[in-house]
Amino acid sequence: MKESKSELGLQAARAARAELYAEAERRRDAAVRRAGNVGDERIPVAIVPHHVVRLRKIAARRHHAFEARLRELLRFVRHHGAEADARTLDEPLPLSPAADRVVAAVCNACRGACCANGGDHAFLRTRTLRAFVTAHPWLDDDAVVAAYRHHLPEQVLHDGCVYQASTGCTLPRAMRSAICNAYLCGGLRQAIAVADGRTTAVYVGRRVGDRLVGGRLHPLPVLDDA
Repeated sequence: MKESKSELGLQAARAARAELYAEAERRRDAAVRRAGNVGDERIPVAIVPHHVVRLRKIAARRHHAFEARLRELLRFVRHHGAEADARTLDEPLPLSPAADRVVAAVCNACRGACCANGGDHAFLRTRTLRAFVTAHPWLDDDAVVAAYRHHLPEQVLHDGCVYQASTGCTLPRAMRSAICNAYLCGGLRQAIAVADGRTTAVYVGRRVGDRLVGGRLHPLPVLDDA
C-alpha cells in the first residue's frame, strides 16, 4: 500500500527534526568540551526560533493602552462573578525547581518569540486579574494598576509584549496570564524531560526553518537541595 502524501510529509518532518537535534547535540558536546568544568551530568538541548528584534524604549502610548486594558478588566471583575470569566484550557503547569531553572534559561536565550503577540495586553484576562485581587483584597484599582505598572521595563523588544525585555518577561509568574505560565514550546519540553536537580547547564540552539544558525551553553543556578 502506498503511503499518502501527508504520511510522507510527516515522516520527512520527523527526519528533519531528528537531524536538527542531532546537529544541536554535536554542537552541545563541542561546547561542553570547550567549557571544561561543566560537569559530567547530561546537558539537555533546547531548540528555539532565532528571534532577532531590536530593543527600544517603550512608547508612552503603549503604557496608556496597557493601563486602559487593565482598568477595563478590573471593572469587569468588580461587577461580575467568576462564572462570567472567559474559560480557556490553559492552566499553569506545575514546575519543579529543576524545570523552572531550565525554563528561565531557555526563555531568556530565546528572547520570547512566543511572547511577541502579547502586545499592549500581555495576554491578561479577567481570570488573571480576579486571582490577583482575590490574593490582595486590600488593593483598590489604582493600587492594582500601580502594581502591574511597577514591573514594566523601560525598554522592550520592538513590537513585542509590554513586559518583553532583553532577558525575558519582567512580570512575576504569579501576575502573568494562565497561558503565559502554561505554554511550553517543543524545545522547552524536550529539555525539561532530560533535566533534573543535578543538571548544570542547558544548550540552547537557535533555528531558522530546519537549519541551526547558532547556539550557546547556558549554565544553570545550583539548587540548594541538589
